[in-house]
Amino acid sequence: MATTGTNQRFEILSLLVRNVLTSNSKNFQLHGDKQFVMQILPTAPDRAFITNDCYDSSFDLGAITYTDILQRLLRLGFQIQSSAGGSFQLPKSEKSIIKNEPQQTLPQDTFVLQYTLVRTHNVG
Repeated sequence: MATTGTNQRFEILSLLVRNVLTSNSKNFQLHGDKQFVMQILPTAPDRAFITNDCYDSSFDLGAITYTDILQRLLRLGFQIQSSAGGSFQLPKSEKSIIKNEPQQTLPQDTFVLQYTLVRTHNVG
């Protein structure tokens, strides 16, 4: 009995969203093959590609929100394989001398979301 295997090709993209709460969701990077990113964002200027495989919306005056990007990717057959979120605060130059001072969210706080999206193609 012969078994036939199916070869699969994977397209993997990573969407990194920065300052989610303060930037109107338009501050993100999309990591993946530039040719494919250009299909998703056909009007993206070359200056928005900080490397050949990294689109940065902060260099695109016509950037759309990351939720619009997610919708486009899901319609194209991508699936969210993982997601993570968190925040951190950049180091301050001075520390408070008050011991019981409540922690406050400052404008320099950074909130981050990260999505890994995968699309599978059967080959052969």
